[in-house]
Amino acid sequence: MSVIIGSWLARVNNQGKAKQKKNGAKKELTKRNHKTEKQSRKPLSDQELLTADIDSLSGPDFERLMEAYYRDKGYQVERVGGSGDNEVDLILQDKKGYKIAVQCKRWKKNVGNDIVLRLKAGKQVYGCYDAWIVTTSHFTKTAIEIAGPLNITLINGAQVHDMIRRWRKEKAKNMS
Repeated sequence: MSVIIGSWLARVNNQGKAKQKKNGAKKELTKRNHKTEKQSRKPLSDQELLTADIDSLSGPDFERLMEAYYRDKGYQVERVGGSGDNEVDLILQDKKGYKIAVQCKRWKKNVGNDIVLRLKAGKQVYGCYDAWIVTTSHFTKTAIEIAGPLNITLINGAQVHDMIRRWRKEKAKNMS
C-alpha cells in the first residue's frame, strides 16, 4: 500500500513540476516578447512628442515630454533617469537655485507608497528641497496619505493631461 501511495505522490509531484516548468517558460517568453517590444520602439522625434497621445508614450518618451514641459515653464532641467537614479528622473531648478526632484511614471496601475518612499530618499541624495511624482495614472490611498508629511507633491493622470493639453494649446497659439 505504501509503495502505491509513494509512486502516486511521485507522479503527482512530477506533474506539478512539469506544470510549473511550462508556466515558467510561458512567463519567460512573455517577458522576452515584452522586452523586445519595448526595446524595438524607437523614440519619438521632438515634434511627434508634442502631439502624441500621452497614454501611448513609452516611459522614456513620457520623461522627455515632462522635461520639455518644465523647461518651457522656465526651469533648468537635468535628466537623471536610468538604473541607480534613486527614483529621480528629472531635477528641476528655478532661477533662484530651488531644486525639485521629479519622478515620472507613465503607468496604467496606481503608483504606490514604495515609490513615494524611494523618492523621499532620492530627493535627499540629490539635495532637492521638494519632490514631485508625475503619473499618467493615479495613486494608492497609502501613497496619498504618506506623501503629505514627506512634502512630496503628487500629480495624477487627470492633472497631467490637463496641464499638457493647456501647454500644447499655448505653444500652438504662440507658433501661429
